Amino acid sequence: MEYSNRDGITPEIERELLKRGYSRREILKLAGVVGVGGLLAACGGSVKPQTSQGQAAAGTPTPSTKSIYSISDANGLQWPKTIPPEPTSKVQLSISHSWDATFWTRQVQFDTLFMKRHPNISISAENTPFSNYLQKYIAQAAGGTLPDVMYCQFAWAQQFISQGAIAPLDDYISKQTDFNLSDFTKPSMGFYQRGGKTYGVAYDCGPGLLYYNKDLFDKAGVKYPTNSWTLDDLKQNAIKLASGQGRNRIFGISGTPNPSDGGIGPNYLFPFGGQYANEPQETQIFIDQPAAVQAMQWWLEIRLKHNAVPSPAEAQGFQIQQLDPFTLGRSAMMLAGSWSTPALSQNARFKWDFALWPQGPKGRSTFAEGSAYMIPKNGQNKDAAWIYLNEYLSSAGQQFMWGMTGRGSPARSSAWDSYFKSKYAPPSAKLVLESLEKYGSNAVLHQPTTPKVSNTVTPIWDRVESGQLAVADALKQVAQQVGPILAQNANSGS
Repeated sequence: MEYSNRDGITPEIERELLKRGYSRREILKLAGVVGVGGLLAACGGSVKPQTSQGQAAAGTPTPSTKSIYSISDANGLQWPKTIPPEPTSKVQLSISHSWDATFWTRQVQFDTLFMKRHPNISISAENTPFSNYLQKYIAQAAGGTLPDVMYCQFAWAQQFISQGAIAPLDDYISKQTDFNLSDFTKPSMGFYQRGGKTYGVAYDCGPGLLYYNKDLFDKAGVKYPTNSWTLDDLKQNAIKLASGQGRNRIFGISGTPNPSDGGIGPNYLFPFGGQYANEPQETQIFIDQPAAVQAMQWWLEIRLKHNAVPSPAEAQGFQIQQLDPFTLGRSAMMLAGSWSTPALSQNARFKWDFALWPQGPKGRSTFAEGSAYMIPKNGQNKDAAWIYLNEYLSSAGQQFMWGMTGRGSPARSSAWDSYFKSKYAPPSAKLVLESLEKYGSNAVLHQPTTPKVSNTVTPIWDRVESGQLAVADALKQVAQQVGPILAQNANSGS
């Protein structure tokens, strides 16, 4: 069977998706959710659109693709002088990242300027989608083939560190007299230390915020969220804002808490008096206790009773398209950090802003999460790697990368002013720092077993979201299976 032209699904796309295990019914369903551009993404790039319009639909960079940022932002920035001497012969550094397409153009700008300042150091940068990153680099760690400098999200850091894959940075930091550890915000560096040593340097650490689509609120006649909102206000308005069917379906909020995400505690459980695990040790699980169970049931009503969030099939469709429903204008609200700003600035076709995450019956809390860069232990160019990492995560580097771009939540306090002044920062930018300092919590899973916890919980919670398993029963299963996994953290050192 060939799809008609009015479906927009070419025979090539159909054949490729059938090869990948999709049924024709599933192909039609996905097309209804994400359109042809999403189907092209599902093909993993093996079906290459030839026209500029087709390339744009598939998210393929074209020769005319330009950065929304100016490389001249670097003019006047004061770069640090690193202690290791410049290499006397040519050195190539391999560096791994996980940026969205919009922010990748800024990375290219930084590397271009860095190589001009350091002509004997060339950069070979690799950008890997976030969903594939951990699996890829865990495999490289096992084979001793990690890059010279690597990105690492907070939840993965202790796994790499405990496996002995990462070099401690204390000697470099102590010799780098202008490094100034006191410049880092209080929550930013704790994820990357173990046994009294520092293994990573944070580039950001930010709070979860309530993003909202002003156009959808206006259309529904709903007042914008305020900083006095409660979680009851959020829930009631999420239900009210949901409307439409099929490709025209509007969701009230992008998602509900999923225990496969170890960061759900501060935003979804703490406001109701619940906990995921004991922090920071993470050796005991509490998510099956009454307060946590009641909180999760309260949240899941938005999904299971009111259908105000994307279904699992719809969520898969958005994931294939590599954009979230909020950015696509299909969700009125979402929980996210300030790092969502670049993609929204580039892709959103609506007015948006954010507010503090609402308070619950037991108070207000939100996650404080971030990421870092590390130097792997087996690297052959550690001095050159430090020269790069030190400049990249210096005050100047954080201003250029995370402040001026409006991405926000820089790990260095001295870079925040450049964020507040950025033309890409939203009107409520100063709320980010207020939220981080007043309500941000590091009480999120980050010990070495975190990835194993996520993998264990996922199939259990899939059944909850599809309506096949009750919340309380699922959390009991989570506790039974995750409890022994968390207990392993007691023997992993600290």
